[in-house]
Amino acid sequence: MAKLSYSEDDRQYLQMMQENITRMASNSNNCKSWMVTIVAAFLALSCGIDALNGWILLAVLPTVAFWYLDVFYLHLERRMRNRELDFIIKAKALADDADNETKIALYNSALYNFAPLSKDTLTDEEKALGYVRTNDRWYSESEKTFYLCVFVVLLLITIILNWDSICSVFSWFCSLF
Repeated sequence: MAKLSYSEDDRQYLQMMQENITRMASNSNNCKSWMVTIVAAFLALSCGIDALNGWILLAVLPTVAFWYLDVFYLHLERRMRNRELDFIIKAKALADDADNETKIALYNSALYNFAPLSKDTLTDEEKALGYVRTNDRWYSESEKTFYLCVFVVLLLITIILNWDSICSVFSWFCSLF
């Protein structure tokens, strides 16, 4: 196998791909930061104003919205990583057989192609090459853990702040029987 040396165009393309991937990761991180800030504002308002104790559950709306944005950027980042890997694989194949017209055409079609590459199902060969599935973004362990923890905290704080109301409703309900 010949040692792969990237041309200036290859390097420029890979640098642009990395900048896109970095931007998607940064956007995903910003979604988490903004969500925490907004939820903290809801918590501060709910704890400071007694009449707003039940309104803390409104913090669920921005949490869901930011969860959606976060997984959207995660999905896009994974698809861009697949596109970058696809280019690298085609560049390596061309380096192995530089006279093959098919490989030259595949390489040329991959160079400066910024369309995200979806891989909903992967073959064993694609897994070995390093492609990642892109259709499981909602089930990412980091996303589930982070946002479900936020939901649990919101629920617990709502219960704590409204404990007297919950007990009175419960006692009223028990008096019916």
